[in-house]
Amino acid sequence: MDIKRFGNRQGKTIMLLHGNLMCWRQFEDLIPLLEKKFCVYAVSFDGFDGTGETTYTTAQAQADKLAEYIEKELDGRLDLLYAESLGCGPAIFLKASPNIQIGRMILSGPEYLDFGVLNRLILKVMPQKQYRTAHEKYMPAWALRFMGQTEQGMQTMLRRIPDHISLESVRATWEAGLYLYRTDFPVQPDAKVACWYGEKEGHMKKAIQRLRKAYPGLIVRCFPGFGHGEIINHPALLASELERFLTGGGTERCAEESGK
Repeated sequence: MDIKRFGNRQGKTIMLLHGNLMCWRQFEDLIPLLEKKFCVYAVSFDGFDGTGETTYTTAQAQADKLAEYIEKELDGRLDLLYAESLGCGPAIFLKASPNIQIGRMILSGPEYLDFGVLNRLILKVMPQKQYRTAHEKYMPAWALRFMGQTEQGMQTMLRRIPDHISLESVRATWEAGLYLYRTDFPVQPDAKVACWYGEKEGHMKKAIQRLRKAYPGLIVRCFPGFGHGEIINHPALLASELERFLTGGGTERCAEESGK
């Protein structure tokens, strides 16, 4: 795992967790918009740090490493945690860590991907396909439709795929995603947590229902016209919304059943 720090050491702290196949560079257009005011920590998970010397295992293992880092470097306190897609699993486990205090958390695109008896078949097929994407830097048409993305919208993300991603790491991320919502998350009634997603993004209705059990005060935000992860391609909007949520704004809800 690699954690890079940017910005104002005296400012409020923001930690950014990337999506699948990405690394900290997924946020390299966002960080300059935040670093003058905030102290920003951008994470590259094990298996995605570009070294070829680490392997992604479980979301819980990543959360444990982050908890250790936050406890040591930030006195156990983080003002805002922003997690994109794959990063949502470690974020949920980190939020439940007894030694860590997270003021506010945003889960962006925490899709419900549990397909029941089909999970084993998916684990035999999909990791190999995504591993090919990681090395060829090409997203097939079916994958773009699944994400609600366009080829043009994916180009920025594809350029930020790090080197040396192993098939073992990719398979572990798929397993983490497929089985995430089978975990009994502790109920945190006072937690300030938001779920963000794009209008074109599928598999969100069950995710929202499941997250609301853990976070009864869950704030749901739908971004019109966006696909999965597309908000990253709009750094000015994302920076503005992050700051608004961090400072106590952005608390309006979408309709309760707005998730697809």
